[in-house]
Amino acid sequence: MTSSEQSFDYRSGGDEHVSLRLIRTDGPQAGTIGPRPDHVVFVLADGRTCLTADDGSTWEVGPGRPMMLSAPVAYAFDTDATAMTLLHIAPAMLGDAEEPSEFVQPDADDPGVEPLLTLLREVTDRILDPDLDAAERTALDQRVATVVLSTFTRSRSDVEHRLRRAIRFVHDHVAEELEVADIAAAAELSERGLQDLFRRRLAVTPMRYLREVRLDRVHLELTSRRGGIVTVRDIARHWRFTHLGRFAASYRQRFGESPRDTLRRSGRTEG
Repeated sequence: MTSSEQSFDYRSGGDEHVSLRLIRTDGPQAGTIGPRPDHVVFVLADGRTCLTADDGSTWEVGPGRPMMLSAPVAYAFDTDATAMTLLHIAPAMLGDAEEPSEFVQPDADDPGVEPLLTLLREVTDRILDPDLDAAERTALDQRVATVVLSTFTRSRSDVEHRLRRAIRFVHDHVAEELEVADIAAAAELSERGLQDLFRRRLAVTPMRYLREVRLDRVHLELTSRRGGIVTVRDIARHWRFTHLGRFAASYRQRFGESPRDTLRRSGRTEG
């Protein structure tokens, strides 16, 4: 961070996952904040800030409006604020594995920021407490990350990139034993973030999407006109359907007929 020559004091505390800085300065400042290893949420206690991202987006920020400085983005700032709170959060706490996300700023009058502001008022002293029990700090870090994720949404391009990555992973590994955690890791999201993304964009859970892809693979194999004796049981098990009754019901709901009816229509023989 670069700025004009101004003195400032701050209190800081936390750990490598979540930390807090309470800053007081004696006058206006201007400068730049380059890409960083962590995300930073800042809230002004007074004054105003003009914030400009490296894509040209600009915001006029007043007191009490939390703003997200996304780790991979560079910003320019010009502020006359004399007191502010900076909440630093490691990308991994927000579900980022390798590539930090870019987040969207909330509107100035968005009531959805209130839970985060309330949380900061409640937990500031605990975050700054150097004697806080390790287990309590871990739980506190997770609580902060959960509220931050509910306050800031990822940018559209970032979301679309992660959704495509998750979908590609499902299709590439559909015959393998998969859990939500596997898909989330491939998309560099938390499990909760992945669940929310699939529900918002595809109106299904990740595991429901995986099941639909597997049903499509079964259907494709049953309609293949390749010769040879096959069994519905073997094909279903190959695509990870272990409960044949539930499999048959899901298949009928999706394709309007039983798996055996599909096999018969293809002219193949079931062993």
